[in-house]
Parts: sequence; C-alpha cells; structure tokens
Amino acid sequence: MEVAGFALGIVGAVGILGQIYNGCITGYRVFSNAKNLGKDSERIVCKIKIEEMRFRVWGREWGIVEGKFEAHLSTTVWEGLRDLAREILTQLLSTILDCHKLQEKYGLKEEAPGSVDEEAYTAWRSAAEPTNPSFSTKLKKEMGMAGLRAKWVIADKDKFDAFLQELGYYNDRLEKLFPPSRIAAFQRTWTNELLSTAQRDVEHLELLESAASGKYPGLNALAHLKQLRINLDAREPSKKILSSSELKIPAWRLAGYTNNNADSRRVRAVYKRPLDAIKGTAVSEDIPVLVDWIEWDSEMTLDERLHLYQRVDNIARMLHSCSSRHPDLHTLDCLGYSEDTANNRYGIIHIGPPSGEGVASARIPSYETLSTIIGDGEKRTPDLDVRFKLAHTLSVALWSFHSLDWLHKSFSSSNILFFEDPAMKSSEHHNLISPYVVGFDSSRPDGLSEMTADPKFSDGQDLYRHPDSLGMWRQSYRKSFDIYSLGLLLLEIGLWKSIRVIHKPKYSHATFKEKIIQGLIPALGSKTGSIFRTVVERCLTYDEMQEKEQLSPHEMMEWAVVTLESLKV
Repeated sequence: MEVAGFALGIVGAVGILGQIYNGCITGYRVFSNAKNLGKDSERIVCKIKIEEMRFRVWGREWGIVEGKFEAHLSTTVWEGLRDLAREILTQLLSTILDCHKLQEKYGLKEEAPGSVDEEAYTAWRSAAEPTNPSFSTKLKKEMGMAGLRAKWVIADKDKFDAFLQELGYYNDRLEKLFPPSRIAAFQRTWTNELLSTAQRDVEHLELLESAASGKYPGLNALAHLKQLRINLDAREPSKKILSSSELKIPAWRLAGYTNNNADSRRVRAVYKRPLDAIKGTAVSEDIPVLVDWIEWDSEMTLDERLHLYQRVDNIARMLHSCSSRHPDLHTLDCLGYSEDTANNRYGIIHIGPPSGEGVASARIPSYETLSTIIGDGEKRTPDLDVRFKLAHTLSVALWSFHSLDWLHKSFSSSNILFFEDPAMKSSEHHNLISPYVVGFDSSRPDGLSEMTADPKFSDGQDLYRHPDSLGMWRQSYRKSFDIYSLGLLLLEIGLWKSIRVIHKPKYSHATFKEKIIQGLIPALGSKTGSIFRTVVERCLTYDEMQEKEQLSPHEMMEWAVVTLESLKV
C-alpha cells in the first residue's frame, strides 16, 4: 500500500510555535495527498486527512501562523500553557518528520531504493525544531521550492495503526488547550470543514463515514446523512414510489387530531402503530405524533404530483431518525408520512420529544412556537444569557443543515417549537432549553438546478424570506437566503419582539428588508451589545456582501456560531 508525497511550499509563520506547526503540516501533507491507492489504503489516508484537518483547524482557531497564539499565551494566567503547547507540537513533529522512526516504529518502508529523500526529511525536521529559531527566510524559500517528496509502502499495518493512534492522541492533547466552552465549537468546525471539502462526492463521503467510525461519531453520522441526501437527490421521479415507499403510513392509522393554537397546518394526533405480535386483544399501540401538513393544488398535473410526492418521501427519509443520529440538527424524529387525498395534502409525521420521565404519554404535550412565545405578554422576557444560548443553538442547527447541503427555506420563529414542561407551568419564564426545528415543507437540497414551485405562505411566513427568493423574478434558493432568515430570527430573539410589528401591507419585500435594517437593527445594540448586533447585521446583508468579502456560506456560519458562543453576560 503506497503513500505518495508531493512538493510543498512552506507557509510563512510567526514565532517558534508557528515554525514547528508548519513542519508538522509538511509531514501531514506527504500522507494526506497520496492518490491512486487501493480501497484499504484510501481509508487509511482518509484517517490521516481527518487528523490533519483537526490539526489545521486547531492552528487556525488559535492563530498560530499569525503569531496570535503566542501573544495570547503571554497574557494567560497559566504560564505553563506555552510550554505544554510547545512540548506537544515538538513530539508531533518528531513523530511525523522522523524518517527513521517512520520506518522502524511505524511499519513504513521505501517503495523503491531512493524513493524517500531522507536528507530532505532531516532538513525539514531540523528547520522546524524549536532549537533552530534562526531558520532563515532564504532557507525557507529554498526548501519551499525543493519540497518534500516521499513514496512509502505500509509494510506492517499494525505498526501503522499505532502511528494513526499517535496522531489522534496529539490532536486530543492540543484540543484540551482550548477552554472547555470552546471545544464543542472546535469539533463542529473541523467536522463541517471536512464535509464541505468533500462537497457532493459520495465516494469521498463514504470514506469519511468509514474512517470516522467508532472514533468520531458526529462526523460518521453527518457523512452518512449527507450521502443519503445526495442519493435521494439523484432519484428520478417514478410511479413505483407510489406503492413502494417504506415510510408511507395509511391515513386510517392516524386518529384524534387536535389543533394547537388553531393552526390547521400542524396538528397533534395518535398513530396506531401495528404490533409485531398480538398483545392480548391489542393489534396496535398508540403513539403520540405531530403532523405537519403539506397541501397540494387540486389542479396539479400527474407529473407535478409525482415530483411533490417524491419530495415528501425524501423529506421523511432525511428526518427519519435524523435527530437521534445527530442532536445538532434539533429536529423531531420522523416516523413517516401519510396521504390525505380528501383534503389534498400530505402529512409529515413526527414522533414526540423524549419524555423526561421515561413514560409514554397518550398525547404529545402542548407546544408553542417561538413566535407565540415572543408575543406572550404574560411571562417575563427571558434573560439575555438564555437568549444568547437560544440564538447559538438555532445557528448551530442551520449550520448543520447546510453541512448536509440541505436548504430549510422556511427558517422562522413560527417553525421553532417548544413543548410544554409541567415543571415550568407556574414559572415566570418560558422554558427555552430544547427548541425543535420543523416546517420542512419547502426544504430541498442545495444545488438543485430546477426551480421548485413558489410556496403558498401563511401567517406572514414570506416576511422571513429574502426578497430575491420571492415573486415572478425570484432567484434560485441558496444558502445565503437561509442565512438572511436566520438574521431575522436572531433579531427577534435579541429584541424579543416580532419583526411583524413594523410591517405594513403596502410594503414590498425589498422595502420591508430596508425598514428592518434601518429601523430595528440600530435598536438592537442597546439590548444585546454591539457583537450580537454585528452578527445579525452581517446575516441580513451577507447575500449582498458575499462576493466582496469572499466568505463562503460555510465560513459565514462558522463565524456566526463561534461569535455567538463567545458572548458572555
């Protein structure tokens, strides 16, 4: 199994730690750029790429290359942090750039005599050693041109597995240098970075899923879900789906509809799930469910109905066990869907939230939307730290959807649910700890070439859509439009006021957006501080500034999530 190297130019860095960091990156790239390998070797290389991404993101988050980490260390109360970071990086450098150790300890050998430049290995390692702070610019340039070339063969797989474990061990130690509150954001960042790099390459995603199995469950789950998303997108509409879907539930198995707040599009019901074996006289058990209805036009053609039917089936397949696979998505697990031909609609059937007492209820608890809660004058405005936490949670959810190339298209306060908590009934505050994202009736994959039908909005849902995604000349929906909707949602959370308070029927969507930016954004800073206001403002203007700032949607969401997480009260 060959591991091929390549020529690499050195990256300019500041300080001794940056020097060691660059040496480690050089060693990583010899392995992670190997190509044309067999299936087993590709999985091994993918494991190295995961560790390289963890290492790269660690260095980026700390500002290693720019020297920000050393500046930060100079102000830290723990003087040993710098020495610990230097020790870990030096040990990693010795592991990945010691030619003899790679052969003797980690089971590698040259593909052919002379295929590994041992002198270059020695030079690179020596140049990056902390004992060589005088590493000159001229030498950097010369080495960058020469690069580091090597062709290795894995002669002993068990020994090489030990090498992989060492790389993971050093990354684990580096990760612990972050404050505990930052670790979750760091893990999300490198996970989503890997998914973004894979784009829509199913084979690459399959390798990621396999390589992450057992060690990185979050990456494993999201790589699997993204493959599912892509495979569903590739399906051609077929009449076979009308009878072959595993998730279709007969309408007669749903009973006891109960509307919540007179919202006919979303109802509580009971699903009579068939039992595998008869219990006494019972042939089914009652499962409390929440049904989101998706209406269709009775004048639709058969082909249009077929496309809609498949979209409903795809949504159900994505939401099926989605939340249990990855909690960052904050969705309700989906049991399936039903067809109500009498009322021209499909119903996405969600199972209720986990019961804190572990006892199945006969009915899903009452719920309220975030929109309703914001308008509730009977309870106190939530504390600022609670609202910051909610804003962060919902931003993480949208970022996670986007990492799967999944556009929500209806991200708004009306599609964020909170279920009743009996313990909070007499409280002065609403319980905002566990939000659930629903309202996937318009959702679709990113990058879809065809335009989907303009949705039928109700209850002012179109106010949360970017003006360019509406009307006769609407543009194809994209991630930046979801980010705009997130900005409006964060604005409402910050002000604890609905954006609808400034809307007038005469306003066009473009005018309404202008009123939001000019009328509500300036009032936000005094309530939440300038940092939160900046996040909201950048979300609302991101689509127009995207090309100028050269910030991808992934980078924008990473910045928003990390910034919101940093807010303290």
